[in-house]
Amino acid sequence: MSSLAEGASVSSDKQPAYKRVLRRTARLLSEAPKENETRMAAASMPPRKIYLNTEVPEDELPAHAQNFCSNAITTSQYTLVNFLPKNLSRQFRRVANIYFLVLTILQLIGYFSVGSRFLTVVPIILVLAITALKDAFEDWRRHILDRHFNETPTRLVRNLRNTNILWQDMQAEAAKHSALLRLRIRIARQLKRSTWYNQVPHGWEESENPVDPTTPPVLEEDAKWRNVRVGDFVILRTGDPAPADILLLATSADDGGCYVETSKLDGETNLKPRASIVETAGVRDPEGCGRLNAVVKVDSPT
Repeated sequence: MSSLAEGASVSSDKQPAYKRVLRRTARLLSEAPKENETRMAAASMPPRKIYLNTEVPEDELPAHAQNFCSNAITTSQYTLVNFLPKNLSRQFRRVANIYFLVLTILQLIGYFSVGSRFLTVVPIILVLAITALKDAFEDWRRHILDRHFNETPTRLVRNLRNTNILWQDMQAEAAKHSALLRLRIRIARQLKRSTWYNQVPHGWEESENPVDPTTPPVLEEDAKWRNVRVGDFVILRTGDPAPADILLLATSADDGGCYVETSKLDGETNLKPRASIVETAGVRDPEGCGRLNAVVKVDSPT
């Protein structure tokens, strides 16, 4: 294997310099997702632990929050604030647009101009405007779909202390009283940087779960998908879609089994059998969720 790799590198070095420059430029201007980098980043994530009704060790609290995100779905690419600069930057990643922009600039210079400057600018403006309108309409549709999925109702067990989100809750509470901290969190999110002050996933400040220790856990029938957080207990009924990646604890069947359809994930419509473990087979109501004490170890994404 090493000899093949070395041979490939040698043949690449023998290519003319202009071809290597063109290839690298095309790679930089490409809008295709960098799947390899995404997979490498996911594979480098350490295994995660989810604590159920068990306190998270103090030495794990800061690192415990880093690998958890909110359940809100965001497929849209633009907002009202960043639409114009972001869309123009994406349009000028295309070599054709750069080429016509250079020609337009040259035509605006009196020495190179051969006709009306207004007529020179109109074509490229029309192309950019029509493309921007098309992108705006498509992104508007994405916003509608995101809102539809995020507002889909589900059933969550409430009045139950979720120890996995205490670190985020403390930072969210601190951010409410500190304008500087809110600004630093907002900037860190825009830059997509994970720092000690950016451990609060977007939208979690609005997802509160007050706990009254004098009353038992209750079932919230109209919870939203975007409010599902790591460590929450979700109760599904026949035909309900799963709002997130979930671990099967128990079912109404005596053997703890059920059937799952994954057509929205892989297109397969056949039902796949799933079964819970014996230790959690008795967790069938909110009170049972409150009595369960466990630590779930989750492998890194593949």
